[in-house]
Amino acid sequence: MNQLVQPQPPQGPDIYEQIALALGEQGWAVTPNFLSPLLVSQLRHELQCLWQEGEFRQAGVGRGDSFEVNQSIRTDQVKWLDSTLSGAQKQYQLQQEQLRLAMNRVLLLGLFEFECHLSLYPSGSYYKKHLDQFRGIGLRTVSSILYLNDNWQAADGGQLLLYTNPDDDKEYQVIQPHGGQLVTFLSARFPHEVCLARRERMSITGWFSKRDIHAIF
Repeated sequence: MNQLVQPQPPQGPDIYEQIALALGEQGWAVTPNFLSPLLVSQLRHELQCLWQEGEFRQAGVGRGDSFEVNQSIRTDQVKWLDSTLSGAQKQYQLQQEQLRLAMNRVLLLGLFEFECHLSLYPSGSYYKKHLDQFRGIGLRTVSSILYLNDNWQAADGGQLLLYTNPDDDKEYQVIQPHGGQLVTFLSARFPHEVCLARRERMSITGWFSKRDIHAIF
């Protein structure tokens, strides 16, 4: 479970810059096969083991005093990743670090850190339309979702709806959660939702954030 694997993105090292350029042009990017099938399979297996061991918790909304579990909004389960990482998780974090550096180089975003959690939607779960920034706190800048699902079909539901026009709720991208696919988008710009999943839906969901200058001074 802790064996370190060293696959590279099939598209080559320029994939990080391609993602950054897409974010600069349209604010979002969908990258199939971002991870090798071997690494996706290993991460999926680790997620399933942690789920069976009871390591996941009901996801909530808000933070601090405003945090609450509200199943009318979301019903997914999460396991935050900390400094105790498996080899596969470290490899994924290394690739996200390469993406962070590329986004800072190309877009001058000043991204400082990356945080993420494993995410599991049991059959019948969903997450209603929302933004990935906490109210009054604009540190989260780029959202990142890496799907771990095996052989996902349209009939399985669980699609990500990415609303691309703030003035028209009927304009959105429908993104199937295929294993190995990475979705990135500007956190403050795009409301999105997860449609009801009809089978277990697995991912690593994370955010690239700017430095909190108020925590420094």
